[in-house]
Amino acid sequence: MGPGGRARMDMVESVTRESETIRSFLLVPVDGGPVLAHAPGQSLGIRFDLPGHGVLKRNYSVSCAPNDRAYRITVKREGAPGRPAGLVSSWLHDAAGPGTVLSVAAPAGDFVLPSPVPPTVLLIAGGSGITPCMAMLGELRKRSPATRVTLLYFARSLRDRILAQQLTELTQRWTSFTYVPLDSTAHTPTCPEDGRTPPALNPPAAGIRTLDEALLRDTLPAWPHTVTYCCGPAPLMEAARRIWAQAGVSRNLHLEAFAAPLPSGDPNARHHVTLHRAGESREFDAAGNLTLLVAGEQAGFQIKHGCRQGICHECTCRLHRGSVQDLGSGQRIDGEGQPIRLCVSAALSDLDLESLN
Repeated sequence: MGPGGRARMDMVESVTRESETIRSFLLVPVDGGPVLAHAPGQSLGIRFDLPGHGVLKRNYSVSCAPNDRAYRITVKREGAPGRPAGLVSSWLHDAAGPGTVLSVAAPAGDFVLPSPVPPTVLLIAGGSGITPCMAMLGELRKRSPATRVTLLYFARSLRDRILAQQLTELTQRWTSFTYVPLDSTAHTPTCPEDGRTPPALNPPAAGIRTLDEALLRDTLPAWPHTVTYCCGPAPLMEAARRIWAQAGVSRNLHLEAFAAPLPSGDPNARHHVTLHRAGESREFDAAGNLTLLVAGEQAGFQIKHGCRQGICHECTCRLHRGSVQDLGSGQRIDGEGQPIRLCVSAALSDLDLESLN
């Protein structure tokens, strides 16, 4: 962050057309200084002031390995025939170009490689979930080229694989890297994509498959004992969570979602929530099928937040009393002063919370 905790201003230096629906934006600091360091897998919170829509916040994974000079974000134009276009992604594709200035917060997120790096790493991506994996791959090749890395990449079809040219070229230059592209509509967003990649540089997929133990055994027999990072849509994340839990090795699985899983609690249940912040207390009821952030907003309160995905931690509160479900891990948390994130937590009982921001 800049002085006083403000987001710093970064400028779009260049735009690369990856496909019909994918653009990569290279961002450099307006002041000409170095970028703030990011760990591979982290994301940037960016504020957009769009005429007629006010200030919108979006999080985009950095899709390049750490360096001092620039960030790269890779953005898919959201929307499909019969569906509303994504406001921010459409604006970036249509209006942002060299010289466009953006308000960018410091890199954040816990979806990062361990230190030291283990001898074997498994990456699993679906659709746009490839972007943080690209940063990890770049760093691993640069810093730990002997690490054996396997990537399972699910996309709707051959032409929908993001950054496919770079992945194919990486397999040719890095002997420790195994790239397994997979066609799947089960583990990708339901809206069709129109992205195209050069067929000659995009290898055929290994058939239409879903993430299951058979695929994992065929690809990497030692998968239960391998540190694994999975990023993508909800169906892929749920499949991974279930498989690793059934194998009793959830500790080896690290997940990053584009949006928080929706609470599945009783919509008729009502839990009384007291939220303390800056000497004031706010009280509202939270239904079992709402996140605490949404429940507070529906009650008319403005609650400090950022990404709404559990990444930036701006909505973190201390849980003094009561129980919540962490929607990312599925775990129940009983109040003993632990920090929780309102955007990825659902009430299981009455709660007493203290805002930490």
